Amino acid sequence: MLARKEEVGSSKAQGVAGAASSAAAANHDVAVSEFVARFGEAARKRLDRMNEKLKKLETQMEALEAEMSRASGFSQWD
Repeated sequence: MLARKEEVGSSKAQGVAGAASSAAAANHDVAVSEFVARFGEAARKRLDRMNEKLKKLETQMEALEAEMSRASGFSQWD
């Protein structure tokens, strides 16, 4: 007997195609989730670095303000 060719619309062909697209979708989901996790980690690290720089700048600003305050206080006595 001759083997019958699977029809594109048959349920067996759809099941195989569905499994393949399901696996591809799962791989895509993993890739997207990995990207989001890496992006989130990189963003957190960058924000931490920026926060440290901002703290240093605030400390420098406070020191300069204190120095200016002392300098203007001395100039009143001249």
